[in-house]
Amino acid sequence: MFQWPNYIQYRIDLRKQNKAQRALDKTRPAETQENYDSGALDFVAREEDGLFEWKRLIQTEYYRRKADNLLVQMPNVTDEAMYQQVEWDKDPKEPRYLTDEGLRVVRKAIREEQKHKREAFGYWFGIAVGLIGAITGLVSAFK
Repeated sequence: MFQWPNYIQYRIDLRKQNKAQRALDKTRPAETQENYDSGALDFVAREEDGLFEWKRLIQTEYYRRKADNLLVQMPNVTDEAMYQQVEWDKDPKEPRYLTDEGLRVVRKAIREEQKHKREAFGYWFGIAVGLIGAITGLVSAFK
């Protein structure tokens, strides 16, 4: 199967989740006692929780792939401050997704690694441009 690059797949998945969220918002019943008693509002609340978890799973997978590409270590899956688990009745696999704190830690680590790679590239680029300039100066001086 064809695999989109990480960011494009991330945006496609987020768009699908956003579309499902908008569809749920359109079918939201009014907040009345009758809808509360019938369970319609409870159903919408459970669906919203599921959509929130879906969005977090999409974000977690995106950052996991990005961290793998940059060789950045993800937080330990058993750390409850970094991960939450989808309830078993929603998904039998019980996947884990990053919490707000987990996302913050992973983003920071990814930014630091990207900064390090940019700085290393800038260092070698400066040396290469300096050498090219020196060689060009020597060639023009001998002509």
